Amino acid sequence: MTFDKKAYNKKYRDNNKEIINAKKKAYREANKEKIKAYKEVNKEKIKAQNKAWYEANKENIKAQSKAWEEANKEKRNVINANRRALKFRATIRLTELDKFVIDEMYDLAQRRTEQTGFAWEVDHIIPLTKGGLHKPTNLQVVPASWNKSKGNRSEDKYNDNY
Repeated sequence: MTFDKKAYNKKYRDNNKEIINAKKKAYREANKEKIKAYKEVNKEKIKAQNKAWYEANKENIKAQSKAWEEANKEKRNVINANRRALKFRATIRLTELDKFVIDEMYDLAQRRTEQTGFAWEVDHIIPLTKGGLHKPTNLQVVPASWNKSKGNRSEDKYNDNY
């Protein structure tokens, strides 16, 4: 029976991930300047390696990304809304409480969707494209059908108390 060094090393890495990561972290902390200098000298080489790794792992990255999005729908919605707000320069400095309230609104929309069986969304009362801001006082949780029919028009607040 021959010794398979690759298999042995892989088994060792799999069984000792925490130890290996701790050693790597300690090395990085102790050699910050050395690592920074290496990266500066080898920018193109590192860029080529990263690109090759990405190309070789593109499908895995997409699958992991899709799985994360499915497991974190409300976070994905918040990220998308923040991106749209940035696009239209509709962001303001938000307090931690404002950020919490906005996250809660997206969570509420997700829960209403699950409980009612039809889609709910967070709507900008004054659309971003019309100068509205991405802040709690300009947001409301509404049925998706109403939000889509509203489009980018400014309309009265949705009243779900029929």
